[in-house]
Amino acid sequence: MGLFSKLFGTVNDNIIKTIKNDITGSSSEDPWNKTQERPANKKPDAPRSGFSWGDVMPDEENQYNFNGTYQQYFENIFRFYFSEYYIRLDYGQYNKMPRYSFFRDNRCVLVIELMSEKSSSQKLRNECRKSGIPYLRYYIDHKGWWNTREYVVTRTRNALKY
Repeated sequence: MGLFSKLFGTVNDNIIKTIKNDITGSSSEDPWNKTQERPANKKPDAPRSGFSWGDVMPDEENQYNFNGTYQQYFENIFRFYFSEYYIRLDYGQYNKMPRYSFFRDNRCVLVIELMSEKSSSQKLRNECRKSGIPYLRYYIDHKGWWNTREYVVTRTRNALKY
């Protein structure tokens, strides 16, 4: 039996065991989370609002439960909460990821880059540092980082020194 068969066989056994427990109402150990003690088949409590990382998706709106792309999610937040700024969108020269420059009185006051966790690009960050422009990076594909609305708004406001 190969490694895949062993792994998928175990997953299928766990799924079948969970379904049987749901049907029969028997209270056996939750096969998906053996580290936490809680009654079987009980969903863990969602993290409190603004808590933007962890294994359980928060109930608060975030980039993963938003009805649209991650880029639309961030743009909606920026337009709604930061409408007093002119926000220019461009894309990275090499990684083609979205970058947002916030302007007030024709002066750039913040740069936000949406990036993959696989990227190690530092060019824009270093340029902003040299120019004295605040810089933020939101990773859009890091497991367990939800980018909740409150988290994005609070972090962006802090960078803008509200």
